[in-house]
Amino acid sequence: AVKRAGKVAKRYEEMGGKVTSFGKPYVEHFEACLRDLKLPKDRVAHVGDSLHHDITGANDTGIASVFVTGGIHREELGAELGSLPEVSALKSLFATHSQTPTHVIPMFRF
Repeated sequence: AVKRAGKVAKRYEEMGGKVTSFGKPYVEHFEACLRDLKLPKDRVAHVGDSLHHDITGANDTGIASVFVTGGIHREELGAELGSLPEVSALKSLFATHSQTPTHVIPMFRF
């Protein structure tokens, strides 16, 4: 069995191979992190810029999510780097991707 996501895994499946996916957005990945951290879901928020990988995984796992608008969806939102997009643009993006985060921030810095 191949343990990778993406085009190689898809092609391998098409050829009849068995693929096991692990990582974002799979619930098992998020639950493994919770287990390793020994934290309950209500004490965790997942931060990320991908509605498909980050927000879907958090939503499916039942944990809070923080969507970073300055990431991969920034152009789609028509937002300036470091500023929050218009609420209407956010709602449209969330509807398009069928995912809504619990929180939204413009950027994430250390």
